[in-house]
Amino acid sequence: MKLIRDGATGLKTLPAFPVVLVTVGQNILTAAACSFYSFEPPSVMIGIKPARYSFELICKLEEFGINIPTADQLSLTEYCGTVSGRNVNKFEEADITPMESIKIQSSLIRECPVNLECKVVSTIDWEGSHRWFIGRIECAHIAEDYSRDQALMFWLGQYRKVGEVLHGKQRIDF
Repeated sequence: MKLIRDGATGLKTLPAFPVVLVTVGQNILTAAACSFYSFEPPSVMIGIKPARYSFELICKLEEFGINIPTADQLSLTEYCGTVSGRNVNKFEEADITPMESIKIQSSLIRECPVNLECKVVSTIDWEGSHRWFIGRIECAHIAEDYSRDQALMFWLGQYRKVGEVLHGKQRIDF
C-alpha cells in the first residue's frame, strides 16, 4: 500500500543531485540544483536563488562554468557554499587554481576533473525559491581517468557519493 502525502514530502523522495561548483566571472558558488536538460543541443540547467551574488553575475554575463568536484573535494565544496563571493576571492582563499576557458570568459577550476563551459540560452522565471538558467554546453574538459561514480552528490543535508553518505544527516524522514 502507498501512503498519500503532500508535494513537499514527495520532493524529498527524489535521489540525490550532483553537487557542482558553478563559476561565473571570478566567483564560485556551490550548487546542488543542477540537472541534465537536453542531449541535443547538449544542455544543463542550474537553479540559483535570486539573493545570491552568483545570480547577479549570471544575469549580467549570461554564462557559467560547471565544475564537478569529487568526494575528495568535500571541504572545498562546503567552503565555497558557505562564504559569499561578494566579500571573498574564493580562488585565493581556498587555494584553488583558476583555469582559462575556451568559449566563455568565466574562469574554471583546474582541480575539478570535469569543467563544462556553458552559455545561458534561457531562463525559467517561475514562482519558487530558485530561478533556473539553461546553459548550452559549448566545451567540456574531462580528465582521462574520470568516471561518474567519483562525483559528489547532495540532497537534504547529505553529501554523498554513489551508495555512501559522506557527511550530514544520517537519516531523512519523510
